[in-house]
Amino acid sequence: MPRKRFDIGQSEKELESGVFSPHKIGRFLPGDRNLWGETLLNKIEVSKESINQIESVCHSHSEVLTCPFCHGRDIVRHGKTSASNPRYRCVSCNRTWVKNCSNKSNPNLAEVAEAYLKGSTCRELRSLYKSSPIRINQKVREYLSGCCSWEEYLDACSDKHESRLIHLVGHKFKASEGDSEEHSMFLALAIDALSTVVLGFEIGESDSEAIWLTLLDRMNCRGYVCPTFMSYGFKSIEDALKIVFPYSTTLHHFTRTCYDRNLKDAVLHSNDGLRLIREALEGKTSDGGCRLEDHLVIFKDKRMRQIVLNSKEYFIRRLQERINLKSSVRFEGLLAAFEERFHRFHMIKYDPYPIINGWIAWWMLEPIPIGFSRLSLYLQHPHETHFKNFNCGTPPKPLDLSFDSPEMHAFVIELAVRSLQIPLGNSFLD
Repeated sequence: MPRKRFDIGQSEKELESGVFSPHKIGRFLPGDRNLWGETLLNKIEVSKESINQIESVCHSHSEVLTCPFCHGRDIVRHGKTSASNPRYRCVSCNRTWVKNCSNKSNPNLAEVAEAYLKGSTCRELRSLYKSSPIRINQKVREYLSGCCSWEEYLDACSDKHESRLIHLVGHKFKASEGDSEEHSMFLALAIDALSTVVLGFEIGESDSEAIWLTLLDRMNCRGYVCPTFMSYGFKSIEDALKIVFPYSTTLHHFTRTCYDRNLKDAVLHSNDGLRLIREALEGKTSDGGCRLEDHLVIFKDKRMRQIVLNSKEYFIRRLQERINLKSSVRFEGLLAAFEERFHRFHMIKYDPYPIINGWIAWWMLEPIPIGFSRLSLYLQHPHETHFKNFNCGTPPKPLDLSFDSPEMHAFVIELAVRSLQIPLGNSFLD
């Protein structure tokens, strides 16, 4: 059937009487539509909205929709997406698709998992991942399950592990995955005293000699060398140490309490901070053996030592800050953060290892107020650390900072202050 030619005069009469609709344009030929549009703009005053409507109708009628799957032309509308993009359905193959869909980037699971480990709930994560809380929880767990072990990542960052003092502490947390009637599990931790980096951890149903034996034996196989361990004096820990590290010294945390009290008095009554600085850089251990500088490789460089000696006021101020915040800047702060975060989980119903492993990694790689992570302090060199690199197994990138930069000064002084707080010096244990 031949298509009807366009009559300008008739269309103007229909438009004036209100009978004509822009949707009737589709019954005319493309050349007629262009002619009608020019005549309309020249003779009649129309609003911008009407012009946009006319152009959209002309455009929609000039295109022929085909199915991207079977290339059929029997197409019908099938609603809209949440982004208001039209959805179409092919009558032939009954498959649907979205036309002119806005390119939405896939959610960054590393950012979603990191926000989850920081404390956000699955409902709060819907702003980052447009899905249901159940699916978000599933995706986060899958992402964390695919991450490497924190211990393996730490070994990849440093092939030599020599800590002057290691804290052995444990913590009980709620979990229904184990067989305990209390619906709880136990986390055993080995923490470096200088950097508060978790050197290793083990998860068990309860505190026992077996869980500490497993942790310490794995650390021994990884090549850890440590002359002194510190714990709360639990028999399970001491028995395990006698088996795995029989030549190491074991101290009680009460020793650290006395040391902190004497150190605080020394800071208050010290007229010259140089004595404290020298103690931090050269202080001998309580047994008269090796010096602390033997484990602080960074201070074998005279330029690093000079930075600390020339920053006496900053050193004292930072030392006072850490003494006042000792419950949050030491391993107690890590345990408190663990308790706060895992309290929001209410009760872990599945294997807790992926979540705990991911949380420890995030805590070690997250920058502290001085601008560097705990892992950088453990490596005794400024590094650029990110949680997303942990999933890929990419080692941290060393930073090339000048010796005169404020960042390097803050980093070096932080190490010196932390070394002074290790309870092994003769001066503050008398």
